[in-house]
Amino acid sequence: MNLATYLQQATQRINAALAQLAIEQCAEINTVSPQLLPLIQRLNEASEGGKRLRAVLVLLGYELLGQEPPDALLQPALAFELFQTAILAHDDVIDKSPTRRGKPTLYKQLEATKQDAHYGISQAICLGDIGMFLAVRLVGTSNFAPDNRLRAVNSFVNTLLYTGIGEMLDIELPYLPTEKEEKDVLAIYLHKTAHYTITGAMQLGAILAGADDHYLKLLADFGNHLGIAFQIQDDILGVFGNEADTGKSATSDIEEGKITILYTYAKPRLTAEQTQVMKNYYGKGNLTPLQADEVRQVFVATKALDYAQKQKEYYSQKALQTIPELTQNADLQGLLKEFAALMIHRKN
Repeated sequence: MNLATYLQQATQRINAALAQLAIEQCAEINTVSPQLLPLIQRLNEASEGGKRLRAVLVLLGYELLGQEPPDALLQPALAFELFQTAILAHDDVIDKSPTRRGKPTLYKQLEATKQDAHYGISQAICLGDIGMFLAVRLVGTSNFAPDNRLRAVNSFVNTLLYTGIGEMLDIELPYLPTEKEEKDVLAIYLHKTAHYTITGAMQLGAILAGADDHYLKLLADFGNHLGIAFQIQDDILGVFGNEADTGKSATSDIEEGKITILYTYAKPRLTAEQTQVMKNYYGKGNLTPLQADEVRQVFVATKALDYAQKQKEYYSQKALQTIPELTQNADLQGLLKEFAALMIHRKN
């Protein structure tokens, strides 16, 4: 089975389970206050349009242990979908992002309903919190052996924790008085992205299948390296991507002054003229297309884009080297290789 077929079949199961979960969430909220139903529906709608890759990885992590993923696994798999929606709701507030997946971000949608920016931000934060709490409950009430379930809850909570720590570091880094270095950026990539995008999802499925600590370490080697490559590609798309493909602003990373591998490589290599361009535009907000293009040209001229591409390939190769240790099954090895290629060559 190729990856496209695997994703299609797994996504159908996940979407059906997600639709049922949305009904149950609305029923639960309705018992508290019917007036909150429009809000929880907004949270459910914010999950629409995603690729379901994290939930799929929960299923794949289980299958790597030689077992078919049971229907009971869908519940903890959905925890990662809820968590992603929740953390993106918070992330969009932090980044002041106006769009996500080609439509207004959650806080912008809510702002429009009341014509009140503070209301939109406040309710988006509340909905993000609720999404995370519901996600933990999904793992904790899943139908698996108690020991495995407890290990799964601890693993999932650690994923949430380290994602939050990575987010904090991402916010704090621009304000630190020290020179920004690649190691700082890689720490963000590892904790903010790799854990919750790949490693945590695969480990959750593997734990519920009974994986031991040694196998979880192998999954971490695969997931962390691939997650870093994934984030490098994300940051490349954040500057050089096509907005029609990414569904996100093509200038927000530049306007925000995001500290990425592009930035840390370019910074010590800037000419006087390039330094002035960065001072004028990087992190200054509300740029014209021509001003944003000047920053892009700096990243190209300093070879920062070339370097980011090479580092993306380096980390993806490190991930691929782990595959034979994860499984001897040729079909599963093929799926992992295809998945790695999807992560690093994607356009959105």
